[in-house]
Amino acid sequence: MSLPRAFVCAWMFGLLSACATDPASNNGVTAMQFQDVVVPSGMRLREEAHESYSREEAGWRHGHFVYTGQTEVATIANYVRERMPQHKWTKVLDEEGQEIGLRLRFERGRYRADYTFTRSDGSTMMVVDYVTDGPRR
Repeated sequence: MSLPRAFVCAWMFGLLSACATDPASNNGVTAMQFQDVVVPSGMRLREEAHESYSREEAGWRHGHFVYTGQTEVATIANYVRERMPQHKWTKVLDEEGQEIGLRLRFERGRYRADYTFTRSDGSTMMVVDYVTDGPRR
């Protein structure tokens, strides 16, 4: 007996999604954005295929967030430069290079947020790597 392709695809999707991590569990990794990460309007979080992910527990945070949009790099970088200090972040790096694009680093206590901005094919990508210095507790 041959099952309809749509049924098989739906069944396989159900199986695969059942294996996804539960955001409420202690071991789950999600793409939940941290409130102190500045994201300019027009930039959208890319979550498919776990491109973006985050985890937070007891004062420890780790996140990798990938955003895309149409806004020019200079516009979103200037927005981040202006807004991060309002969240008590200190800029410690501001560099631009052909291979790396534009990179900004901010620190606040034991937390670090690295922003990388690149543009290609009419689209802007902003990647935010958020880490906690020191071991998890």
